[in-house]
Amino acid sequence: MDSSETVFSISGIRIAAGETREIYLKVSESFLSGAIQVPVTVIRGRKPGPIGFVLAAIHGDEINGADIVRRLIFDVDHEKLSGTLIAIPVVNIPGFLIQSRYLPYHRDLNRFFPGKRNGNNAERFAYRLFSEIIQKCDFGIDLHTAASGRLNLPHVRGDMSHPRVRNLARAFGATVLVDQRGVKGSLRREATDIGVPTILFEAGETQRFSRKTSLIGLNGVLSVFSEMGMWPEYEEARPPFQVIVKASDWVRAEKGGILDLVVKPGDLIYQGDWIGSILNPFGKTVTQIRAPTTGIVIGVTTAPLTIPGTGIVHVARLKKTLSLVERSLKRRKKKSKPRKRPTSDVLR
Repeated sequence: MDSSETVFSISGIRIAAGETREIYLKVSESFLSGAIQVPVTVIRGRKPGPIGFVLAAIHGDEINGADIVRRLIFDVDHEKLSGTLIAIPVVNIPGFLIQSRYLPYHRDLNRFFPGKRNGNNAERFAYRLFSEIIQKCDFGIDLHTAASGRLNLPHVRGDMSHPRVRNLARAFGATVLVDQRGVKGSLRREATDIGVPTILFEAGETQRFSRKTSLIGLNGVLSVFSEMGMWPEYEEARPPFQVIVKASDWVRAEKGGILDLVVKPGDLIYQGDWIGSILNPFGKTVTQIRAPTTGIVIGVTTAPLTIPGTGIVHVARLKKTLSLVERSLKRRKKKSKPRKRPTSDVLR
């Protein structure tokens, strides 16, 4: 779409080529009868190009994406931009204000797209966002962090069977690309299904800003813009490897107790490796935890306590691409041995 040569508007407000406007998109009303408005920054380049959206905090407690969008709005030279950027630092305003993942009535906004004009509160919210923003774009990037109590390796998710989604995902520059279409009602799935290829960037944890994660996200977004012809050629360092992962597994606790985890996001682990232990409050090892599969750790729990069924480590399975990752990480397979730790380590 040649955005600079068309009339472009959001919520009836026109934005001309070369102009930057902040628009307050009404999506709902509060219990005080006041409008709930989502701040939307529209940046139109002077040169023609596609229209792309970058948004964050669909889950109100996943705030690191807001910092990435803020940097995109304030820290880059918009004179270099071709086409149109629609930037939304915080989508879920009600959740953001109380640091909750959800909208009122405990509804997950990312399960209600494309929404309904006369539906429930989440469907109406989703409908406004989808009709006023998403449908007007050529592609999109949705920024997330891990859910509460977890930490994620920076990685990209999307429907890799879709050529345009796959192209966006590769351009972002993450090492791990998880081939997931997304659940029905999720933004990335519904947007892609109407012809707006969308990827999701996962990194970090809830309720925290990470400068490192923000810079990784900003560089990834600008790399995608460069691939789409919206930004000059972007010479960011390429990742040491890039693999598409079609399956992943959560390692779950079989016992309750205190978790002593010895792996972190980005580690390469092999089936049978010792990845941690569960201890009782008196320091005795209740059970050792071993990897059920070979792959890259893309997420871990940050909670120190477990009960049976608690998700501990999220592993992206590697098969055909294992040798590529091994060469890139210059790691040889080693046989893990459980380490012994004194009871005092736990009690200190």
